[in-house]
Amino acid sequence: MTLEEKKAELKERGILLTIQRSAVLDFLHGNTHHPTAEEIYQSLRGMYPALSRATIYNTLDLFKQHGLIQEITIERTKAHYDYKTEPHHHFLCRHCGRIYDVDVKKIPLEQEGRLDGHKIEEAWLYMSGICVACLQEGHDAGTP
Repeated sequence: MTLEEKKAELKERGILLTIQRSAVLDFLHGNTHHPTAEEIYQSLRGMYPALSRATIYNTLDLFKQHGLIQEITIERTKAHYDYKTEPHHHFLCRHCGRIYDVDVKKIPLEQEGRLDGHKIEEAWLYMSGICVACLQEGHDAGTP
Protein backbone atom coordinates (compact mmCIF):
# COMPACT_ATOMS: atom_id res chain seq x y z
CA MET A 1 0.00 0.00 0.00
CA THR A 2 1.42 3.39 -0.98
CA LEU A 3 1.68 6.37 1.35
CA GLU A 4 -1.26 8.08 -0.34
CA GLU A 5 -3.35 4.90 -0.10
CA LYS A 6 -2.63 4.69 3.64
CA LYS A 7 -3.64 8.31 4.13
CA ALA A 8 -6.81 7.71 2.10
CA GLU A 9 -7.59 4.64 4.21
CA LEU A 10 -7.45 6.73 7.38
CA LYS A 11 -9.86 9.25 5.88
CA GLU A 12 -12.21 6.47 4.70
CA ARG A 13 -12.32 5.12 8.25
CA GLY A 14 -13.29 8.55 9.55
CA ILE A 15 -9.95 9.22 11.21
CA LEU A 16 -8.81 12.81 11.06
CA LEU A 17 -5.42 13.08 9.37
CA THR A 18 -3.81 15.73 11.53
CA ILE A 19 -0.50 17.39 10.71
CA GLN A 20 1.17 15.30 13.42
CA ARG A 21 -0.31 12.02 12.16
CA SER A 22 0.69 12.85 8.62
CA ALA A 23 4.23 13.70 9.79
CA VAL A 24 4.58 10.37 11.61
CA LEU A 25 3.30 8.41 8.61
CA ASP A 26 5.58 10.36 6.24
CA PHE A 27 8.56 9.72 8.55
CA LEU A 28 7.89 5.99 8.70
CA HIS A 29 7.37 5.82 4.94
CA GLY A 30 10.84 7.20 4.30
CA ASN A 31 12.57 5.19 7.03
CA THR A 32 13.84 1.65 6.59
CA HIS A 33 15.66 1.38 9.93
CA HIS A 34 12.60 0.51 12.04
CA PRO A 35 12.72 3.46 14.48
CA THR A 36 11.46 3.45 18.05
CA ALA A 37 8.80 5.91 19.24
CA GLU A 38 11.53 7.97 20.91
CA GLU A 39 13.56 8.14 17.69
CA ILE A 40 10.48 9.30 15.80
CA TYR A 41 9.80 11.94 18.45
CA GLN A 42 13.41 13.20 18.44
CA SER A 43 13.43 13.39 14.63
CA LEU A 44 10.16 15.30 14.32
CA ARG A 45 10.10 17.61 17.34
CA GLY A 46 12.33 20.23 15.68
CA MET A 47 9.84 20.63 12.82
CA TYR A 48 6.77 20.36 15.09
CA PRO A 49 7.57 22.08 18.42
CA ALA A 50 4.12 21.35 19.86
CA LEU A 51 4.54 17.61 19.22
CA SER A 52 4.53 15.49 22.38
CA ARG A 53 5.68 11.96 23.12
CA ALA A 54 2.07 11.08 23.98
CA THR A 55 1.00 12.15 20.48
CA ILE A 56 3.67 9.90 18.97
CA TYR A 57 2.64 6.89 21.05
CA ASN A 58 -1.08 7.48 20.43
CA THR A 59 -0.50 7.91 16.69
CA LEU A 60 1.60 4.75 16.45
CA ASP A 61 -1.06 2.83 18.37
CA LEU A 62 -3.79 4.14 16.06
CA PHE A 63 -1.82 3.21 12.94
CA LYS A 64 -1.09 -0.24 14.38
CA GLN A 65 -4.78 -0.84 15.17
CA HIS A 66 -5.68 -0.04 11.58
CA GLY A 67 -2.94 -2.21 10.07
CA LEU A 68 -1.04 0.70 8.54
CA ILE A 69 2.22 -0.11 10.33
CA GLN A 70 3.56 -3.00 12.35
CA GLU A 71 5.23 -3.06 15.73
CA ILE A 72 8.41 -5.10 15.95
CA THR A 73 9.40 -6.40 19.36
CA ILE A 74 12.69 -8.03 18.42
CA GLU A 75 14.24 -6.45 21.53
CA ARG A 76 12.54 -7.05 24.86
CA THR A 77 12.96 -3.51 26.17
CA LYS A 78 11.73 -1.48 23.22
CA ALA A 79 9.37 -1.60 20.29
CA HIS A 80 10.33 -0.58 16.78
CA TYR A 81 7.92 0.43 14.03
CA ASP A 82 7.87 -0.69 10.44
CA TYR A 83 5.98 0.94 7.56
CA LYS A 84 6.09 -2.32 5.63
CA THR A 85 3.13 -4.40 6.79
CA GLU A 86 3.28 -7.42 4.51
CA PRO A 87 4.85 -10.46 6.19
CA HIS A 88 8.63 -10.30 6.17
CA HIS A 89 11.51 -11.10 8.49
CA HIS A 90 14.05 -9.06 10.45
CA PHE A 91 17.70 -9.18 11.49
CA LEU A 92 19.00 -7.31 14.57
CA CYS A 93 22.70 -6.43 14.73
CA ARG A 94 23.97 -7.10 18.25
CA HIS A 95 26.72 -4.54 17.79
CA CYS A 96 25.10 -1.41 16.29
CA GLY A 97 21.46 -2.19 17.13
CA ARG A 98 20.15 -1.64 13.60
CA ILE A 99 17.26 -3.75 12.38
CA TYR A 100 17.23 -4.85 8.77
CA ASP A 101 14.55 -6.47 6.63
CA VAL A 102 15.84 -9.82 5.38
CA ASP A 103 14.65 -11.96 2.53
CA VAL A 104 14.00 -15.46 3.80
CA LYS A 105 12.38 -17.91 1.46
CA LYS A 106 9.12 -19.56 2.44
CA ILE A 107 8.90 -21.48 5.69
CA PRO A 108 8.22 -25.10 4.72
CA LEU A 109 4.56 -25.54 5.60
CA GLU A 110 2.49 -28.63 5.12
CA GLN A 111 -0.82 -28.62 3.29
CA GLU A 112 -3.32 -25.89 4.28
CA GLY A 113 -0.74 -23.74 6.11
CA ARG A 114 0.16 -26.28 8.78
CA LEU A 115 3.49 -27.06 10.42
CA ASP A 116 3.80 -30.27 12.45
CA GLY A 117 0.00 -30.33 12.54
CA HIS A 118 -0.30 -26.77 13.91
CA LYS A 119 -2.33 -24.26 11.91
CA ILE A 120 -0.04 -21.30 11.16
CA GLU A 121 -1.85 -17.95 10.99
CA GLU A 122 1.19 -15.66 11.19
CA ALA A 123 4.94 -16.22 11.06
CA TRP A 124 7.48 -13.61 12.13
CA LEU A 125 11.12 -14.62 12.06
CA TYR A 126 13.65 -12.55 14.02
CA MET A 127 17.36 -13.20 13.71
CA SER A 128 20.31 -11.57 15.44
CA GLY A 129 24.04 -11.43 14.90
CA ILE A 130 26.52 -8.94 13.45
CA CYS A 131 25.53 -6.96 10.35
CA VAL A 132 27.73 -6.70 7.28
CA ALA A 133 28.60 -3.04 8.01
CA CYS A 134 29.87 -3.87 11.51
CA LEU A 135 31.77 -6.91 10.21
CA GLN A 136 33.48 -4.70 7.61
CA GLU A 137 34.50 -2.34 10.44
CA GLY A 138 36.23 -5.25 12.18
CA HIS A 139 33.60 -6.15 14.76
CA ASP A 140 33.15 -9.87 15.11
CA ALA A 141 30.76 -12.19 16.93
CA GLY A 142 32.69 -11.75 20.18
CA THR A 143 32.19 -7.97 20.22
CA PRO A 144 29.31 -6.78 22.43
